[in-house]
Amino acid sequence: MEEPVEDIADEIAEEAAGDVTSPVSGVSEALTAGASLLSTATHWRARRIRRGVNIELPAYLLVQCSWFMAFGLQMVLFPYLITDPNHLHMDGLALGLANMALSGPSVVFLLLGGVVAERADGRRLLILLHLMAAAPALLLALFVTRGSLTYPAMIAYGLTIGTVGAFMMPARDSIVNEVVERRARLGSSVTLQLGVTLATMAQFVAQIAGLIVAGYADKMTKMPDWMGGFGVGPIPAEELLFVQGGILALGAGFALWLAKGRQVRTGRKGLGGAFGDIVDGFHAVRSDGKLWAMTALMFGVGIFVIGAFLVVLPIINRDLYGFGPDGIRDMFVTFWMGAFVSSVVLSIFKRIKRQGRLLLIAQFLGSTSILAMMWDIPHWAFLGIVFLWGLAAGISIAMSRSIVQDAAPKEKLARVLSIYQLGFMAGAPFGAAMMGALVDLFGPQKIAIVPAGGMTLLIVWMIFFTPVWNMKGSAWLEHREKA
Repeated sequence: MEEPVEDIADEIAEEAAGDVTSPVSGVSEALTAGASLLSTATHWRARRIRRGVNIELPAYLLVQCSWFMAFGLQMVLFPYLITDPNHLHMDGLALGLANMALSGPSVVFLLLGGVVAERADGRRLLILLHLMAAAPALLLALFVTRGSLTYPAMIAYGLTIGTVGAFMMPARDSIVNEVVERRARLGSSVTLQLGVTLATMAQFVAQIAGLIVAGYADKMTKMPDWMGGFGVGPIPAEELLFVQGGILALGAGFALWLAKGRQVRTGRKGLGGAFGDIVDGFHAVRSDGKLWAMTALMFGVGIFVIGAFLVVLPIINRDLYGFGPDGIRDMFVTFWMGAFVSSVVLSIFKRIKRQGRLLLIAQFLGSTSILAMMWDIPHWAFLGIVFLWGLAAGISIAMSRSIVQDAAPKEKLARVLSIYQLGFMAGAPFGAAMMGALVDLFGPQKIAIVPAGGMTLLIVWMIFFTPVWNMKGSAWLEHREKA
């Protein structure tokens, strides 16, 4: 490990301020004064470096918050503008095609995004991507304000945001590794596991805030009597779109506080070189048992968990309990609140010995809890199950990211992260289509056994045929060696 910056500065200062003499009268005093000035400058530079490194993690968390609060706003505003009678009033097929425009580019460009994230200056890339994401939101706000919103404009928005997101994910997620590494050089006790957990917490709380605020679009929501019964809203949709664009632009400002970061040079150039780098990333994932297992697990989560979340739960919400968009909002907020709570608890533990074991147990409990929905249960119990699902998701996201960040070769980190995320992104459309067809055939309640059974089989495979169950966290191992 490199020496802390103060130690390095002290050594330079001591050397500079040592016994400096000269046979020429007056020169010794001048050299001593110069050495003293050098010592002062060195200590000042050391303090400046420390301040810059210490501010990086808060700045990174604010970058994370800006993106995911805007994402929470988008989760409500995007379908609302398409389906609301006072705006576009389109049907389900139109909404489905618009969602494809929003998610499709991530599958197409995610791997290329990993290569770009490694080659580019991470700070400048984040600034550029945040500004590029802010522009379409602000344009939509202008269209809504002028009453000229069109369906092609929504499709264009989806394609733009989806493409930016494909490059954003590996760029943003790979930087946390460098931020934690630089803090460690200064003697910080923040581990990679804790850094990832803090980033996950920031994601969840920002997303929840965005969902809640977007729920007041163009309508007033009355608070429960125990909260005073007061009303909140309505907030015009165009104002919320301006807020979304402003938050994304603010993220570009937060990114200014990040360091430049490492840039990987593989010796390849052009589009062909990019594909060669992607192939190297796949080789890195396939040759490491933990990375391969995590990617396979995310593919399974995309098929069984996300498919159920996007299709089964909303239909149960509508057909069994008779709720509309307000019920979906409550369901989303409950889920992400559970994920946030488990992330807060995880942040207490800087070094978890059995990360993989905790991950698989959480996945099993979360996946099997949906079996209770096979029976008619009260709505509060339904939300309780969604909350448990969120608890499991928070653990799963934090632990899986920590495992991948730790196991991936540093020179291929962004590419590995993009492949890991692609497993999730590629599985979700298959899962949504499969669950939709099964729900039409058997109904939303009976089909709950499919995600529970599918994830259980995948977890059993992970336990017996991958190293995940018995692996030990690197932070725990390092701490044990030092002890």
